[in-house]
Amino acid sequence: MTDRLLQDLVLGLAEIDDDHAASIALWTAARDSGPADFLAALTAWVDHLETHFVREEMLMKRIAYKEIAHHEAEHRRVVAEGRGFVAQVAAGRTMMARAYAAEMIPDWLRRHVVMFDSEVARVAKLAGVA
Repeated sequence: MTDRLLQDLVLGLAEIDDDHAASIALWTAARDSGPADFLAALTAWVDHLETHFVREEMLMKRIAYKEIAHHEAEHRRVVAEGRGFVAQVAAGRTMMARAYAAEMIPDWLRRHVVMFDSEVARVAKLAGVA
């Protein structure tokens, strides 16, 4: 599933595609981690996501992307959601966070790339960034 997910999400813009590949690798590590490693793995995924979003938002500013406010709001929502699940795991409550890692993250990632990032990549290519 991981390889197919990565292939499905390639946008042809290296700076985004490379971050998505790293996001998928970190998500897979969190999903597959054992009890002793789950907190660190989930935290690493959220930390990476936050850094990726900063880079993506810088790209959107460079290309004067018109839907940046909506896109940034989605980024903030997902980071807050991820941090909430990290806090649950840190408090010893892992059941919902495990479901989040197994089911919600891949579904969200696919939707986000198709609905949000694909348009950013299209506009960036038109602007000559790709």
